[in-house]
Amino acid sequence: MLSATFLSLVIITGCTSSASKTPPESTIRVSEATAAAPESTTPAPGNTAIAPESTADASDSTASPNENTDAAEDNEAVQAAERYIHAEYQIKASEDILSEESVRKRNEEMKPFLTDYFYQKAVDNRYTLLPLQVAHKQNLSLIPANLQFNLEEHKKDTVELKYTLDLLLLDQQGKEMKRIPLEGILTLFNVNGQWLVQGDRFDAPALEKLIV
Repeated sequence: MLSATFLSLVIITGCTSSASKTPPESTIRVSEATAAAPESTTPAPGNTAIAPESTADASDSTASPNENTDAAEDNEAVQAAERYIHAEYQIKASEDILSEESVRKRNEEMKPFLTDYFYQKAVDNRYTLLPLQVAHKQNLSLIPANLQFNLEEHKKDTVELKYTLDLLLLDQQGKEMKRIPLEGILTLFNVNGQWLVQGDRFDAPALEKLIV
């Protein structure tokens, strides 16, 4: 009954916002495999593809102060988004994963990554519990891998990122049992110098298949 109720909410509310029409400006590959150190935003050598350095003359590639500021903000927003995705989709399977205590702990863990508005919305609509439900239904642990971001839009104090990742489902021995491609769009706000998630248009159809 919990899963059915939740699915209805996800289907109705999970993707209500329309995606940005602005063409992607840049692509940032975060990692090939994130299981080893999900809390770290420093990529392992050889595992991160960074946009190639420009070979143009310095006179042609000199950025204005505003462009430098935007690039720095974009990088900070991507790092914040990466930390959020790790927290969102790294779940260890357990028998009591949907217990009241587990749900309370889960919400507390996600709160630092979200604006006050989106935290309340995510809790009320049970978005924060979706990965727990996947782990419970599949009886498998979850980790994100091959995380990649495309910059969709940058406005004052707002960054919109399209993301793709592979959600790995692992057994108790850490063996990969399933690999589910996911995509979505994150909206981040700069709140007092900190980038926080204001919206997550996550991949409801793909996740729905894992909990029905």
